[in-house]
Parts: sequence; structure tokens; C-alpha cells
Amino acid sequence: MDGFTEALNEPKVPTKRNRPGSPDSSHSRSSSLSKNSLQDRLFTKVLQQVIPDDEDETDSLGDKAFASPKKPAFSLPVMANNFRRFNARIGVVFLFQSRVEQLFTWDTPTHTISFLFVYSFICLEPHLLLVLPLVVLLLFIMVPAFATRHPPPPNTSTSSTTPYYSYDGPALAPARTIKPAPETSKDFLRNMRDLQNCMADFSDAHDAAISVIAPLTNFSNEKLSSTLFLGCTIAIVVLFISAHLLPLKIVMLVGGNALVLSIHPTVGQFLSGLMQDMTGDSIDSDSDSDDGLASSVPADPSAAMSAMEKLADISLDTYPEEREVEIFELQHRAVGTSESGWESFLFSHAPYDPLSPSRIAGDRPRGCRFFEDVRAPRGWAWKSKKWELDLDCREWVVERMITSVGFEVPGVNAEGNAIVGEVGGWVWDLPQTRQESDDDLTLAYGDLPETLSPKKSKSKEKEKEKEKEKAKSRDWEEGNASYGVGEWRRRRWVRVVQRISLPPEGVVTYSTLSSNT
Repeated sequence: MDGFTEALNEPKVPTKRNRPGSPDSSHSRSSSLSKNSLQDRLFTKVLQQVIPDDEDETDSLGDKAFASPKKPAFSLPVMANNFRRFNARIGVVFLFQSRVEQLFTWDTPTHTISFLFVYSFICLEPHLLLVLPLVVLLLFIMVPAFATRHPPPPNTSTSSTTPYYSYDGPALAPARTIKPAPETSKDFLRNMRDLQNCMADFSDAHDAAISVIAPLTNFSNEKLSSTLFLGCTIAIVVLFISAHLLPLKIVMLVGGNALVLSIHPTVGQFLSGLMQDMTGDSIDSDSDSDDGLASSVPADPSAAMSAMEKLADISLDTYPEEREVEIFELQHRAVGTSESGWESFLFSHAPYDPLSPSRIAGDRPRGCRFFEDVRAPRGWAWKSKKWELDLDCREWVVERMITSVGFEVPGVNAEGNAIVGEVGGWVWDLPQTRQESDDDLTLAYGDLPETLSPKKSKSKEKEKEKEKEKAKSRDWEEGNASYGVGEWRRRRWVRVVQRISLPPEGVVTYSTLSSNT
């Protein structure tokens, strides 16, 4: 960067042709961009078709009020031109980086010690941070610029004396300006080299940080991440209560000075020699044991991860989450057959009630034919060994607000008498049309229609009494048959599942999760 520093000291008076706002500069830029080869234009058109525009990105975000101003689309000539301009002006950043590295590596001890004094003074008086930018502006920018405008007279004497600066009178030299490095200069190539190395350093630092931070925070090892989460939570609570009691000035003062002093070559050699002495003493004392300091200090990030895993000896929740899955057994009966003619159809995750969308659309129920084909949901495993029949069908029918169905009530039949047989938990469809009885012909005020004579009404009452006597002799299912049964009936089976750590891949499931058990 010596050539770049010399370029900073060279004066340059901007002419009309080189001024950024002059029309000549804009004309030269447009003419350079317009003189593109046919291959560049063709390749740019192809890339514009592949890369989405900024308008599509802003529309996808749905916030046009905060959209960035219009910028040119991707183009190879534009990118090459911008890279040349960027590389010609990035030398100041690399110069600052090299100066910082020289400062902290004790390349000039007086500069580093002066920095430590300034840092210590700011730690003791933090309000001086407001003064620091102005001091940097005056001492490192304006004073050297003024000294450039008022150089000392040439030394004609043979003896070496300190140059005498005369601050009186007019300026003797032009003002110093920072100009971009020419594309054919050594500074331009140095900037490209430094930019290349900077990208490599950033990539290496990024990969190293990810390799250390990601295993700690992404819960790939739940014990380690849970330990870190618990420790951070405790630290937050403690600091939230006692942060005002910590002497932050002393902590920053001691910590900053210790960090800079530890980088000194002499201190580094002393610490490395001390570590070697302690390692040698531990090996000489017990050659078979691995309890020395060197064995306790990890040499790479993977060793550090294993060391932290040993500390993460906490017990996670030993009882995994449990839930209840359900499946519906569907049976079908052909129209015109008896009620004993039910045939098992399949096991489905939906009850396929009369008003379900799939049934209204005319779709057949979807599921599997046998219980053995029913698989647990992905990420879950069976806990109970068998399926259990849900006899209380009223609960899930009312919960889903299913209508146009009939269901069994455990313990009571249609006439209010006790059920002798076993209840199966069936929920059947009601017929679409129901035959109207003579009771439905009564008027709102209880009057009989004029077409029915008193003799006919008496005969109807006798027939009703006979039907009631016959109904008492029938069993409960036959009593329900008088209301009619539709083509489908179903009942609900339940089973308990528990969450597993590694769910199986590619498993087709037919059961659905319900409420927690």
C-alpha cells in the first residue's frame, strides 16, 4: 500500500472534464456502456430472463410503501464497471485495516501504548466518547491537510534540523485530494489482491463461527442446547437483577488492557512456555494419567463440543408427549336389503357423514381395508397395543355438529327402557325421505281436517294402539327400524400414540391426531 499512500500525497486539481457532475463525465460513461459486444448483450438478456426483477420481490413482500428506489437490473457490463469503480476506491479501507493490525500486533510499541492510555481514559470517563470523533477529525484529517497546504521551506543547511512550518501567509501547495487508483497501476492490483484475501478470510471466519455456534443452538444435540438455554435463562435473570451492581468501568478497563497485552509477542511466549512447563510436569508426575492441563484444553472446535457435552448432563423430559388418534369404521348397506345386510367397507380418517363435502361432491370415502394397514402419524409411535371402541358416540357426533344421523344412547333404548343387548356405538344415516303419518296432518290448533270423519279417526286410533303393543314385543333394533336406516353407518375407534425423536420417512398415514390425553 506504499504506492497508494504516495498517491494520497500527490496534489490534484479537478478540472472541468474530470468533475463528477460535468456532462463530459456522464457522456463518457454512457459511451463506454454503449460500446458493448454482441456476446455481452446476448448473455445479459439471457440472465435477465433467469433472475427475477425487483418489482416481483416487492410485490411478494406486499409492502410497496417501503420499496427501495428503482435500480438497474442485473447486467454483466454494469457489474464489471461497478467492480472497477469499487476496487479503485476500496484502498482506504484496506489501509485502515493494515494500520489497525499494526496497532494491535505491537508493530510500533509506542502507538499501542498510546492507544491503551486513550482507551483507559475513555473507560474511566465514558462521556468523552462524544469528544473522540471530533478529535479524530481535527488531528488525523484537518491538521495533515493544513500541513500539506503550508509545507515548510526547503532545508538548505547541511545540518539536519527539524523542518520549520510557517502558518502565516498564503498557501504554498495545492490541497490534497483522494483520487481513485488507475486501472493500470500497482495500487489497483494490490486492491484486487487484498479484496480476494478479504473474501477468503470472511468465508473462513463465517464457516468457523457456524461450526461452533450451530451445534450449540440448533438443538441437534438436545441435551447440549437445553443446557445452554437453561444457562442463558439463569444468566438473564441474574443480570436483570444485579446488572446495576457490576463495576462496568473497571471490567472494561481491565478486560481491554488484558486483551491487548496478551497479544504482545513477549507475553505470548511467556504463556506458551508456562503451558509447556505445566504440561511437562503433569506428564512427569504421572505418565499414565490424562488429567493434565493440556488434556483439559480442547485443541479444535470438535473437542470443545465434546467437552461441553460432558458438562451437559441434564435430564430431559422422560415422558414424551401423548395424544389420541381416531379412525372410523365405515359399513355400507345396499338399498332395499335388510338391516342385517351391512358389509364392512373400509377404515377412514373422516366419518363420511351425509353433509360432509366429499359425500356431497359424490366422492367415495378414502382409507384402508384392514386395521393392520393403519399407520401412526408421522413423528409418532403407537403406545397402546390395541384399538378401543368409543361407545359414547353422542359426544363426537355433537362435537362435530353432524346432522341427519341416528345414534345409540348407552343404557337406554328408544322407548326409555334398559337395553339388554350390547351397544355397538354405531351412528347410521337417516333415510332421505320419511313417510308422513296421520299425526302430521293435524292442524296448528289441534283440529282434525274436514276430510277425516269421526269413524275414521277412531279406526286410526285403534291401529296406533295395536302398533304400540307390537313395538313393545320387538327388540330395540327392530324398534329403530320403523324410522328407517340409510346406506352408511360408522363407529369410532381410538388409540394412544406418543411422540418419537426421529420420525420415519415416507409413511402414508390415515389416522388423525385429536385432543391431548
